[in-house]
Amino acid sequence: MRQMRIWLLYIKLLVAAQLLIAQENEEIISIKPSDSLNFEEKIPLRLRLGIDLYRIIFSQVNDDYKGFEVVGDFQVSEDFFLALELGDIKTTKNVDQVNFTTSGSYFKLGFDYNMLENLKGMNNNIYVGLRFASSSHSQVLNSYTVLDRSRFWPSSDLPIESGYATGERLNLNARWLEFVAGFKVQLLKNIYMGVSLRLNRLLGDKMPENFDNVYIPGFNKKTEENKFGAGFNYTLTYSIPILSKNKK
Repeated sequence: MRQMRIWLLYIKLLVAAQLLIAQENEEIISIKPSDSLNFEEKIPLRLRLGIDLYRIIFSQVNDDYKGFEVVGDFQVSEDFFLALELGDIKTTKNVDQVNFTTSGSYFKLGFDYNMLENLKGMNNNIYVGLRFASSSHSQVLNSYTVLDRSRFWPSSDLPIESGYATGERLNLNARWLEFVAGFKVQLLKNIYMGVSLRLNRLLGDKMPENFDNVYIPGFNKKTEENKFGAGFNYTLTYSIPILSKNKK
């Protein structure tokens, strides 16, 4: 009985909240005829801040990956947003008989352009954008395996964990452009969920001695033959109204 009374109380509170919201939405602002010609619709400019949920979840299920990314955008006009993303990653990988650890941070700065015509009172986005990105990172060559297929000597294929070429490479960096396409939808008041796809084009990187930037934080996998990379993020953000601007 006690649980039933608690649930009934919750239901009453929800109903009361919905009625209050409905009453506020139905309020009519009276405008004098003399003022109607001077009336201009206001656009609330917003600052959105949040996190990339994918990196946090992946860090919990993969022992070889630890990372996070914070995201933000600021609405400067009805359809134009300045965007900034900051992240930090440490990951260990095995690629072509080489075991290495990459760790470092990155930033991405650019803009998004909204292509969705919203209904009144909505602020969802379907957008395309561009970023300039840069990373500062290090590479540690943990071990590598030399494959000996000589018919004269047996091959153990044991990894080499010390000696030539192993160890840490510091003060590395990379720069790239990032083409973005995605969407953001409002889940609750001021709370948004977003998904975006990224296509990256490497502009340049500082190569480690006797090794390569096989993985770059923020850019992801890189090969010697291919300067393109790809990625995505899955974000949860909170919107903060900052000021209002007249709609053109």
